[in-house]
Amino acid sequence: MKKHLYALTLSLFVVAATTALAADVSGTWDVKGDVVGNPVNFTCVLKQENDKLSGTATVQGTDSPVTGSVTDEAVTFEFDTGGYHLVFKGTLDDTGGMKGSIAVAGADGTFTATKK
Repeated sequence: MKKHLYALTLSLFVVAATTALAADVSGTWDVKGDVVGNPVNFTCVLKQENDKLSGTATVQGTDSPVTGSVTDEAVTFEFDTGGYHLVFKGTLDDTGGMKGSIAVAGADGTFTATKK
């Protein structure tokens, strides 16, 4: 019985530790990037619920709804603005920032984001 109780306790500890270490990207982010020489600069407010993201991107004074997902350190979010659909695929880094790629209108670029 003690062996089973120890195994159960260890399993619960591992689950709790994994949950505590899971990335939470909720908050306000400053996003800066470049797509084929065109600057990309905006503020994004994200809300994470489990692995789902929602929020708002504010680009040149216009708010657009954001959807996305988080899996471990991988973050994907997307929104429509100015007649374009932008898709961001990033990875969280050790400093709490994010960097990755942007896909829009058949062109690719890169971005970095810092959490306020």
